[in-house]
Amino acid sequence: MCRILAQHRMIDLWGHVSLRIPKSDAIAVSPRFGQRVLPQTICAADVLICDLDGTILEGQGELPLQFAVDLALYRMSPATGACLVSQPRTAMAAAIAGVALAPITHMESETAFRSPATLDGELALDAQAARPLAEALGHAGIAQQRGIGLWTSGRDVFDALIIAYHNEYLAQANAVLAGTGRQALAVEQPDSERLWSQFSGHHHYIEFLQSLDPGVQPHPYLSFRERHLDASDRHGELKTAIAMSCRALWTRDTLVAFLEHISHRLPEPDRLLMSAAHSFRDMLPEHMCLLDHEANWLGGPRPPNFKWFHAQLLAERPDAQAVVHTHDLFGRAYAGSIDRLVPISPVGLGIATRALPMYPRCDLIVDAQVRRETLDALAAGPIVHEVGHGTDFVATTLEHATVDAIQREQFLALHNLAERFGTPHPLPASTIAALPEVEPSAEDWWWFHTAEVGAQRRSVGGYLP
Repeated sequence: MCRILAQHRMIDLWGHVSLRIPKSDAIAVSPRFGQRVLPQTICAADVLICDLDGTILEGQGELPLQFAVDLALYRMSPATGACLVSQPRTAMAAAIAGVALAPITHMESETAFRSPATLDGELALDAQAARPLAEALGHAGIAQQRGIGLWTSGRDVFDALIIAYHNEYLAQANAVLAGTGRQALAVEQPDSERLWSQFSGHHHYIEFLQSLDPGVQPHPYLSFRERHLDASDRHGELKTAIAMSCRALWTRDTLVAFLEHISHRLPEPDRLLMSAAHSFRDMLPEHMCLLDHEANWLGGPRPPNFKWFHAQLLAERPDAQAVVHTHDLFGRAYAGSIDRLVPISPVGLGIATRALPMYPRCDLIVDAQVRRETLDALAAGPIVHEVGHGTDFVATTLEHATVDAIQREQFLALHNLAERFGTPHPLPASTIAALPEVEPSAEDWWWFHTAEVGAQRRSVGGYLP
């Protein structure tokens, strides 16, 4: 189930799947996702077995965040056989806006007629906090934890997956008309129920969903490194990681993917690497340029014409190790209204909603005075925006700079979709305060995003807003 959801970009490091082992009180559950296990790479050996008290009986790893909800659900509902937490973007955007989905497509309208509850994004980290979500799931088999994820449950994992899959399809159908003022033709509930009775006994959905499983996939970085790492190059490991970061930025639609670049400080004094003006989709370690802090070209392919800014930045900011420059679509469009963003989701929240220092004119940041003014705006911070041009993300690690770039754009895209549905609702202050303790690390997120490189991209309804 995790691999199917990952293929459709419907699950991230906040998600998990659990199921009750038949004729027992034991629960099988995916571990908390991170560098060791991802939704894309999970196999049977990674699954944990625990009891209804949450004590791990078999397996290695940590129970997923908010697993207290699953345990409460299984205790109160003996007929429930599976529970799923996913992050389908369109359905989440509608919930963030507080919009109920209209029943406008046949099989999928059933999820709207369940009258799913939308709860605020309060984290369910103990039994008391878990109870409202568990009760909502026990009643309808579907509930939105606003900004965090979609919870679904059923007799088995296929039930839970079908509900999540249908709900995202229905949300995508609703998104087509969101903000247009157009009316859709609604499906009547008796017709929906008759349709499902006509469909009963068929196994098409199970066969279809099983066909979507890509199987156990090794992390693509492993084979990429094996093919392209030059072991004789003392900077080979770093070059390989930078190339993979470029490919992850491309995969997540974070940039135009040609005239952007990543730069990274080298251990040697006065030296840095910068990615060449090459398609991020096809970036290789051999496409890294060697420069000094005066932007002099010392080796590798010819550097981009915009080399001076990153070279000067690394020269002046000894704390900075990596800089990612993107021509971000949502980032550029939202630059003038960052102060009006609502804290809707934990993923990318910190970098997306912070004050955005800017160079106020459209420029390639080449001339000395323009570089000076842009660096003064950046100061000691992690981000600076050049109006109409792009955004630079500065961090102490390549992973952190890459993840900030990906997740800021991801946050803004979700915010935009929620705004098209209606008025976004914020996460509770308590959840925002808890994030530093529970949010996965930049290294975990980098491993997650690079796992998407080269994977087939598919939306449940073919809609990719």
